[in-house]
Amino acid sequence: MGVALWMLAAALVVVLGVAVVAFARAGGRGRGESSVIRVTFWVALLWAGIAIIGALVTAVSTLVQNAVQITVPTAAYWPTLPEGAFVEGASATRISGGFTAADVVVEGLSVGARVCWAIGQALWWLVPGAVAAMVALSCFQLLRGRAFAPVLSRMSMVTAVVVSLGGIGAQVLSDIAGSMASSELLEYSGGGYEKVAGIDDVLDAWWPDPVFNVTLPFWPIAAGLAFAALAVILRHGTRLQRDTEGLV
Repeated sequence: MGVALWMLAAALVVVLGVAVVAFARAGGRGRGESSVIRVTFWVALLWAGIAIIGALVTAVSTLVQNAVQITVPTAAYWPTLPEGAFVEGASATRISGGFTAADVVVEGLSVGARVCWAIGQALWWLVPGAVAAMVALSCFQLLRGRAFAPVLSRMSMVTAVVVSLGGIGAQVLSDIAGSMASSELLEYSGGGYEKVAGIDDVLDAWWPDPVFNVTLPFWPIAAGLAFAALAVILRHGTRLQRDTEGLV
């Protein structure tokens, strides 16, 4: 998901840059360019609205529902088949490794895990929503003939902060919540089982071990720097526009 957001942010920055260049060359008079900008404005505005609604619904449902769907990390796990069991038709053979995560629906999740998961999942909605809001504002200013309005540079810097901190927070908080859920779901203090032929320890063979796994992503920093650079470019464009207007 993080990689997808990084690609989304990069693509939208490119689209915004192309739109600025096209508008500047056309002088705001081309019907084709104006139509594209209007469509982009409404799509981006709708996108931003959906992101806000999605963040609220996700956060509230995670906090109030009894059962929560969550991604749980585990130690590399692969079930051991009992003696006499076999499969046919597989064209490849596993050498090592196994499942390291599972999407499960859990009841009885702790408040801390719920809160972290709710915030993390809400941020996954809000980060692209902030980018969409930036695109919508840019298109709005382009339609008004203000390709380098000062508000765009400020909004671009705000977007840089939201993407950087929000992207990191979404990944880290979701990982923390998943790790807490892994411990709450998979750790046990005792157990028992009937003897199974060919399996020395049934729990070891069929029960995955919990693991604490938190990843610090770097794509939000790169995407945030891209928007920060865009803010500087827009600010420079504002100065050039003012100087040009002063000469006329």
